Amino acid sequence: MQIIRPRDITPAVLASSNVPENDYPEWVTGTYNLGSRVIIAAQHKIYEVVAPVSTTDAPLVGIAKATPTWIEVGPTNRWRMFDGSVGTLTTNPGSIVVVFTPGKVVNSLALFNLEGRSVRVTMVDPTDGMVYDNTIALVTGVSTWYDYFFAELETRSDIVLTDMPAYGTASITVTITSGTATAAVGHLVIGQLTDIGCTGYGASVGAISYSRKDRDAFGNPIIVKRSNAKRAGFDVSFDTARLATIQRIFIDLDAVPVVWIGSPLPQYEGTVVFGFYRDFDLNYEGPKISRGSINIEGVT
Repeated sequence: MQIIRPRDITPAVLASSNVPENDYPEWVTGTYNLGSRVIIAAQHKIYEVVAPVSTTDAPLVGIAKATPTWIEVGPTNRWRMFDGSVGTLTTNPGSIVVVFTPGKVVNSLALFNLEGRSVRVTMVDPTDGMVYDNTIALVTGVSTWYDYFFAELETRSDIVLTDMPAYGTASITVTITSGTATAAVGHLVIGQLTDIGCTGYGASVGAISYSRKDRDAFGNPIIVKRSNAKRAGFDVSFDTARLATIQRIFIDLDAVPVVWIGSPLPQYEGTVVFGFYRDFDLNYEGPKISRGSINIEGVT
């Protein structure tokens, strides 16, 4: 098992993006009617008027009132991929291209809730030049001619890269290509990799559904589609001498979403979860090797 602690993506870290930040008009002084939406580009946020008729308040003034005249809707399209949620998508026709200058050492990257045909990740150091170049195909599952012509293509929705060189001055470019379709991504993480131990066979993966599935008095189904979140349970073995260190790592990560990697190999994609732990147990089992268990709940 490994974890990636996310590096905060700030405007200083995001050097460029081909996703326009023009979801709605930029707010300017004036009168806005109920339901009107604006953006404040400096904050990368969308705001909506909830005043009964109209308001002349600035959005930040309006949301602070006892009876708000504005509400914050969420991040702009460009910044949804950094908002800590995998369910809110950044989308763009054809491709999404973002460039980062982390300013500190990072060696891993993860992408969640992808829609596209391929992902390319490059690192360019100002001294050493191109130090990393990796392209990952997202389209899989074509094993027969029948599948090629008639079956729906299977695509990978999550990828994790843990083989990036540890550079503190390199720029990182991520390109999600989708051809003539719309490219999309729910969340992007860059950060440093921490090794916890060896994940044992018998790991469990699944999902928590927050949809409403009920029936009325006549037995008719009442279904309200809502978000769901991945979950996973891992048994881990590790050096006994590291037990206290691992305990401190987990305690520091209480209620902190990180990338949990049971195994980064494509066939074990389901063991990669962006979320937080619900509980963990670490057991002193021997002078050299000990074992523990941890339960992970993904963010929606």
